[in-house]
Amino acid sequence: MRRERSASATTGPVTAGRVELITGRRLSVAEILDYGAELVVLATGSHWRADGGQPDRAEPITGTWLPGVLTPEQVAAGRRPPAGPVVVYDCEGHLVGAGIAELLAGEGFEVHLVTPSPVLSPVSDATLEGSFLRRQLHRAGIRGHRTVTVTGFDGDRVTGEREFGDPWSLAASGLVLVTQQSSDDTLYRELTADPEALQRNGIRGVYRIGDAVAPRLLSEAVFDGHRLARELDRPDPAVPLPYLRELAAVAPQTSSTAQVDG
Repeated sequence: MRRERSASATTGPVTAGRVELITGRRLSVAEILDYGAELVVLATGSHWRADGGQPDRAEPITGTWLPGVLTPEQVAAGRRPPAGPVVVYDCEGHLVGAGIAELLAGEGFEVHLVTPSPVLSPVSDATLEGSFLRRQLHRAGIRGHRTVTVTGFDGDRVTGEREFGDPWSLAASGLVLVTQQSSDDTLYRELTADPEALQRNGIRGVYRIGDAVAPRLLSEAVFDGHRLARELDRPDPAVPLPYLRELAAVAPQTSSTAQVDG
């Protein structure tokens, strides 16, 4: 589904059948327009907010500009909080907060996993992993603090409130924010802002999938891409076809018998 491309887009291709994979390259709007594709699908993902924005609290966490505050991406890239107790504040309730807590505990940090939920990693219960995960956190020496909403950090102490508004605080030198994600949809918005440029360059459709639409579970992002690929030839692939849950009923076979006199 592409026209002849410019040579600038052929850096390091890996071709398998009709699929050409190019890694290590970030495309701009101008490069996408010049690429030669008729259809563009953007899976640009999302990022963790660095201001501590939470799903159920409009105000950001105070003190997030301090050097002891990190996001999951920064931890994954090798950055670490200062020596001392570390709070991993988990509003996702699945695997990211628990995984970071276990990683830091394994490196010798005193780790406190704090969550506004009534249980650590509640989403893991839906996948039958919750009890095993919490047992592993306990074995790793990670302290859990439930029904706590974090509101601030001053470099030495994390502050917040409990379920019914009672004040809460904990001495800590570092804070990891596993709070809320934001879609990386700038490229999509810039592309779709100029329909005439798309038409001039032969692009008849621009679609986004996965976290670029809204942050979600990995399985949901995979399904989103699979669904779009199957429906690209539809009049409007951006609108999913109805998901039919049909149960085919097979009529039981009947055997005929013959009576023989004799």
